[in-house]
Amino acid sequence: MVDEKVAVAVPLLMLAEKEENADTREFFDVVKGVTYTMNFPELARKLCLGVGIPGWLFTVDANGNMNLFHLNSRSIIELPHMDTLKGFDLDNHRGYLERYVDKAVLSSDPHTTYGYILMINQGGARTLAYWIPGKKGFISVETRKAAYADVTWHDGQFYGVDVRGNVIVFDFRGGMEPTIGKVFQGVPSESICGMRLYIVHSSGELFVITRDGIETNPETKLYGVEEFIVGKVDVDNESYEKVDDLGNRSLFLGFSASLAVEQYGCKANHIYFTDDCTLTFDSSEKGGGKDMGVYNLFDNTIEPHYAGESYHRFSPPIWIFNTPNFSY
Repeated sequence: MVDEKVAVAVPLLMLAEKEENADTREFFDVVKGVTYTMNFPELARKLCLGVGIPGWLFTVDANGNMNLFHLNSRSIIELPHMDTLKGFDLDNHRGYLERYVDKAVLSSDPHTTYGYILMINQGGARTLAYWIPGKKGFISVETRKAAYADVTWHDGQFYGVDVRGNVIVFDFRGGMEPTIGKVFQGVPSESICGMRLYIVHSSGELFVITRDGIETNPETKLYGVEEFIVGKVDVDNESYEKVDDLGNRSLFLGFSASLAVEQYGCKANHIYFTDDCTLTFDSSEKGGGKDMGVYNLFDNTIEPHYAGESYHRFSPPIWIFNTPNFSY
């Protein structure tokens, strides 16, 4: 989730890399219905994740090299190698490196502040680790009740949610470098079995969202979301309340940092989602890209946001919150 003090640009769907032309990327404007094309050889054959700050992407290649890349300026920030992550073993994880990280979130824009923090969700066990400029490696978070599902930033703190519905708060205020967080049961455990979880901070409120349909249906042999459930979590009172009305807000969920927006022509009370059902699409010949659309919180209907096909075995379409330097 992007810091609310940072201006959020128009949400664009960055389509998956095409095998026959890996240097070129397409960006679909879901509001205007227009596709833009740009040459980005810096992204070829890499996992790309949106980090919640306009223009920035997190990338990983097959050799474990990790970078931050800015679409407009083409600035590259080299991150410590994957072998600085606790528990990483190159021999055991070779062939899996592009899938080793599934979430990356920046606290602020590296172009405007040196004191930014990058938090990633990584490894088969899905643990959190963060990097601060000047550090030689990533710092591992020790607090873990279960595999982490998502993480967001707000006002000096990272908020994580794990697959059991626990919410974990890490306080970085005052220059702290925490490895221990405050844990509480954010989502009732009976509400999360077989679900994908996301966490979003917006306008002073913290939301945890569940998504079903992440596993193959034994009858239809297909996977795909049928329902999203949004809940508001009160950190101070450690309470949870289901929410049916987000006001003017729309949610953007998937492999990118989870985000709430209130403008740009997006449909209020809708969830714009991309395919992040990794364990399911890993066994698909096409890869990920099937389970995308726009979910209406009022009537639980789903409509497409992109009419074409866009698949990739490890880096399917993602949301970016920026307009690169296109020629309109």
